[in-house]
Amino acid sequence: MNYEESIAYLEAAASFGIKPGLERIQAILAQLDHPETAYKVIHVTGTNGKGSVVAMITSVLENATLKIGRYVSPHLIDYTERIYVGGHDISKEDFAKAATVVRKAAEDCIAEGVEAPTEFELLTAMAFWYFREQKVDYAVMEVGMGGLYDSTNVIVPVVSVITNVAMDHEKYLGHTLEEIAHQKAGIIKEGVPVVTAAQHVPLKQLKKEAHEKKARIYFYGRDFEIDSRSKYGPGQVVVVKRKDMPKELEKSLLFVPFVGAHQAVNAAVATMALSLIMKQDDRVNENDLREGLARARWKGRFEIHTIGGVPYVMDGAHNPAGAEALKEALEEQYPDKRRVIVFTSLEDKDTETVIQLLIRKGDVCFLCPAPTPRTRKPEDIAKMIDEQKIAAEIHLEDSATDALEDASKAAGEKDVVLIAGSLYILGDAMKWMAGKEGK
Repeated sequence: MNYEESIAYLEAAASFGIKPGLERIQAILAQLDHPETAYKVIHVTGTNGKGSVVAMITSVLENATLKIGRYVSPHLIDYTERIYVGGHDISKEDFAKAATVVRKAAEDCIAEGVEAPTEFELLTAMAFWYFREQKVDYAVMEVGMGGLYDSTNVIVPVVSVITNVAMDHEKYLGHTLEEIAHQKAGIIKEGVPVVTAAQHVPLKQLKKEAHEKKARIYFYGRDFEIDSRSKYGPGQVVVVKRKDMPKELEKSLLFVPFVGAHQAVNAAVATMALSLIMKQDDRVNENDLREGLARARWKGRFEIHTIGGVPYVMDGAHNPAGAEALKEALEEQYPDKRRVIVFTSLEDKDTETVIQLLIRKGDVCFLCPAPTPRTRKPEDIAKMIDEQKIAAEIHLEDSATDALEDASKAAGEKDVVLIAGSLYILGDAMKWMAGKEGK
């Protein structure tokens, strides 16, 4: 298959929807002679912050001149963004090669009576296979959803990371924080250390399950924390405090190229996880931590562009916890600016709460559909804003591109343009901004 044929094959598999369970991915990996065992793995789950933590850990390990594979979802523009090795996304040629190999393995499994795999399972198998082909030292794997039954949960990592636990994906993960925490805790393996920023009820559940598996749990507020932080240029300077470290390393002064208190916590989580890796691997040191963290980059997380003197902020916040973090970052960075908002949301999200957190009286909102059948209609979002009696100016748009064009005309030097509500519109936003910045 070529790249276009590979995408068509994967999108056809998407019709099977989301099917939790490990039987299908395990069968495919067995056909491929278990590529997931050929390298060390760092496994990352959580409700929010997964991508940022993955990006930070990847950057630090790369600074140690190690060859790192990274697997994330979803993609913003191209499928190739999901699989990354050695500083670059997988090429379309290698993507097609991986898809061809995995398709053959999947067809062999189906012939033996195994149920047809989902799109995500195929992509996950492709990543595992490609990382072995590339002889990576570490793979940093982001969970697609939950943890317990996620297709990535077929490995024994060197460290498990659970960023936070909040309400999201209730249809699949459960309707209480305990149930969702149980799903996240599914990545905890026997005797493997786990790092988390979860608090309160979710933390209690994680501690219980870590104890059952004799896994040492390092949690925020006891084993590590932010001692101080301050804004600095396009990011912030944070002091991360860690226990069980040599005295000279108990506090680390770090530059984090992401804004907001939540990203400081994400940096602390990444730092704690990397501290555990340092104890196992003397190729990684504190200098790599400082330099690698400062070089970390992650698209679509409070990503700032300036067009015509106006700041444009792209953020993938799509649930209440993400929206709360985004709200705090906006208030910290742009406390006095009116928001011109390009907004969408999906039907299975708590859109009402996200609206409450992000949209204020006097803001101008351009509501558009997301490019997925799961999108909410702009008119339904407008109705929610009206029902909450938020005195914002509302415009309905046919697409994210139309919304951005109109938002750019409405925005002045005293405004900030915010693109938020769903990761699904960020790809269109990136393409639009690239065109504007290129002029």
